[in-house]
Amino acid sequence: MSTIDEIKQRLDVVDVVDSYLRLEKAGRNFKALCPFHQEKTPSFFVFPERQSWRCFGCGSGGDLVSFVMKKEGVDFSEALKMLAERAGVSLARRKETAKDKAADRLYQINEAAAQYYHDVLLKEPIAEPARDYVKGRGLDQKTVADFQLGFSPGEGLKEHLTKLGYAEKELLALGLLGEREGRTYDYFRHRLMFPIRDIRGKVVGFGARALDDSLPKYLNSPLTEVFDKSGVLYGIDRAKGAIRERKLAVIVEGYTDVITAHQHGAANVVASMGTALTEKQIKILRGLTRSLAFALDPDVAGDAATMRGIEVARRSLDRQNVELPGLLGARSKLRAEIKIMPLPRGKDPDAVIREDPQEWQRLVDEALPLMDHLITVVASKVDLTRPEGKSLASEQLLPLIAELGDETQREFYLGKLAGLLGVRDKVLLDKAARLHRSPREEVDKVESRHLAASSSRDPLEEYCLALMLQHPELREKAEKLLPEHFERSENREVFTTWRDASNADELSQMIIIDLQGHLEALCGRALPPAGEMEREKALADCIRRLEERRLRLQEEFITSEDVPKVSAGDLDSESVAAIQQRIVEVDTRMVETMKERAETSFSYREDQ
Repeated sequence: MSTIDEIKQRLDVVDVVDSYLRLEKAGRNFKALCPFHQEKTPSFFVFPERQSWRCFGCGSGGDLVSFVMKKEGVDFSEALKMLAERAGVSLARRKETAKDKAADRLYQINEAAAQYYHDVLLKEPIAEPARDYVKGRGLDQKTVADFQLGFSPGEGLKEHLTKLGYAEKELLALGLLGEREGRTYDYFRHRLMFPIRDIRGKVVGFGARALDDSLPKYLNSPLTEVFDKSGVLYGIDRAKGAIRERKLAVIVEGYTDVITAHQHGAANVVASMGTALTEKQIKILRGLTRSLAFALDPDVAGDAATMRGIEVARRSLDRQNVELPGLLGARSKLRAEIKIMPLPRGKDPDAVIREDPQEWQRLVDEALPLMDHLITVVASKVDLTRPEGKSLASEQLLPLIAELGDETQREFYLGKLAGLLGVRDKVLLDKAARLHRSPREEVDKVESRHLAASSSRDPLEEYCLALMLQHPELREKAEKLLPEHFERSENREVFTTWRDASNADELSQMIIIDLQGHLEALCGRALPPAGEMEREKALADCIRRLEERRLRLQEEFITSEDVPKVSAGDLDSESVAAIQQRIVEVDTRMVETMKERAETSFSYREDQ
């Protein structure tokens, strides 16, 4: 039995959810107002027999692990730790490998270097200009200590670290030393030092600011075994708690922007380590929050960085394919809230905060929704007096408006865009329909019930994953497969990681330790002999069966909640007709799905 299975056997989903919500009995199940969206009538249900939960209003669902993930705003690993502690289960950890030990040594060297730089800043006469600079930026002693700011005197680091037992080649590998004409030298010289830590608090590299006219003004550690500039956010180790608590991450550009913000109580601020966010950085943030506010320097480069960061966020944050009824048809709905903080021209976040911390908080509170900012930016870059300019603006903005999850917001921004372009709403609606309808518009917004209610495993989900993991050529055939198809959180986590990884090696590195055994079991699972065409049909059959499960759960909800009201005569004729129509629609989709599966020559069998 795996650790995850043991946790699920010891804990009951009803007890876990009931510790957060006020559940009411509803037949064999329980219901409550959904904690994830506003509603007046309960559509959130907990199913004890399947040990799962589902909201029929917003479409969220899963098992007890996924509930804690969503409610606490944490990733899979963190939710598992919380539940393991509650269940009294010890999470096994893999044995430390030689690679782990080598990485730990590199972290230790960086930590020793950070302490050396810090001591120089605090004590040595050569660091007087750096101390003056820090004081001039309004940073107090506690902040200097919290962020372990330092100063590199130009020489002395190599001697200090070699005395501690670290080899010169190790210092070269970490970028602490440079090499020229066969001789080594301190890589950072006469610079203010900013230790860069990962989310666990380990020093992975350094940022260094010149205090004179030396170029470049800022210098970072080179790419090393433990440092990748694109994969870390400055201040994330100190900001993660505040980001979870406030459900918002504010993204700035510079080191001092972060430090000043934290000193003045804005502890949910991080820096992107450059001018634009990367997908790796977004992946870190999405484990903490779905709400981002961009507050980059208000100059031309800052505006460009904002746009690049937004585009990365839009691509990288999870999307949920749902049916969005209306004139725009069914589209992808962003699960994230992205806002823009328009800072005063000529002032970066550091200057705004030092002058007036309350003004900073006002800017955070009044951050513009993404669409308002994008409409403004696009309008400033095209000539709206010319037909081609109007056409270009509509082509750039209509796809973005279509992805808004709220129908009221979509209609509002369509009206705003129509007014800006000086065209009738119907013109934009027709164009949106032509541009964005696809053959996959009928993706259902509800999910299925668990295949094996009494089992701790889900053979269908595992078979589907095993097919994709063992046969990479099937990736393109899995376009219709969604995270929401997987009820078991461990299978959903494997799927989302597989989807983000480009190959098996990257998947193995990205998957969390707690799921490595599960991943290995899926990769090693024996599959029946089959050719390429048969495997494609098998995967298509899996996806159709998962879709059937979604429909059956929707049917069960209608049967258990709506039909009794009809029988009791509690509803008017219009409501009865609406319920009957829903039943017909679900049954029709069910028949279509089952018919497609019946026509497939290769069908998944539970005994495989």
